Amino acid sequence: IRMLDTMQLWRFGDHRGYIALALLAGVLGIPTPKDDLDGSQVGNAYWNEGDLPRIVVYCQKDVLTVAQVVLRFCRLPLLDEQNIEIST
Repeated sequence: IRMLDTMQLWRFGDHRGYIALALLAGVLGIPTPKDDLDGSQVGNAYWNEGDLPRIVVYCQKDVLTVAQVVLRFCRLPLLDEQNIEIST
């Protein structure tokens, strides 16, 4: 499967490096997707709270942020919030 891992791009070949999506977004001037949940809280939201809609929003924000990061890396304009449509 062909994929692009933003963490691979950011660390520039260093095998020891790691960066969280929220930090990468912040460094690149992109709003953080971690305003409600972060990865460490998803299990609790699922297993203890059964809050699937909250997890869906968390995942949608991550996907949008990754898209913005890739656009920034490619030196392309970011997606304008008014042009983003989230399907439910």
